[in-house]
Amino acid sequence: MTTQKNAAPLMIVVLIILIGAIFAVWKLSSSQPQSSDGTASSTPTPTASSTPGSDQTISDGTLTFIQPSKNFGLAVDPTQILVKSYIPPCSQDFLYCFYYTGNEYASSTFESAGVRVEKRPDLATERLCLNTPPTGFDASMKPTSTKSENNYSSSVFGNVGDAAAGHYSSGSLYRLFVRTGAKCYEFETRVGQSRYENYPAGTIKEFTTADAAALQTKLKDLLSTVSLPSGEKVLFP
Repeated sequence: MTTQKNAAPLMIVVLIILIGAIFAVWKLSSSQPQSSDGTASSTPTPTASSTPGSDQTISDGTLTFIQPSKNFGLAVDPTQILVKSYIPPCSQDFLYCFYYTGNEYASSTFESAGVRVEKRPDLATERLCLNTPPTGFDASMKPTSTKSENNYSSSVFGNVGDAAAGHYSSGSLYRLFVRTGAKCYEFETRVGQSRYENYPAGTIKEFTTADAAALQTKLKDLLSTVSLPSGEKVLFP
């Protein structure tokens, strides 16, 4: 009888430990994302630097970009762009939008600046990718320069700016054709500003031609970080 009395509490302890182990396994498995067939899956995320305050590496699997740690935000949807202005830093359709967040030109006629990155699956051949006029331009718009390497080719269209209601933008449009996989990408640099002459004298600082050129250089520097999976840097015209 003594042996049976001592065995009962021991069995209860073992049962509690077993229940706890089953619950822990269930909790761990239920926290994993589930695919459509009910199996655990994971969502790929951009590769990022592990050092706080450092530049961040962004990749879509074909191209890799470096987002500067200062003065540039990243959006993958128009609602994520934190800079609000009459001329947005990127037009509506993009894969990535790297938009300028610096305050260097505060209280001036500067409005926004950014680099738009977009995939162009509709431009399925190298010729179409490099030579098709930017949206809104007719066939007279030709690339001002092209460049060809072993694994890719690229082109650039000159000023693709626009103007409306006292606001205007300047920038260039670049195309990149990646020969492996026959993929076409489009990059547009844009600097938006309002017209200085529309303001009463002395009420606002002028965002000068030199300022615009300096900011365009920063946008082009961001383009210089683009590379292929092999690590080869992409050189635009």
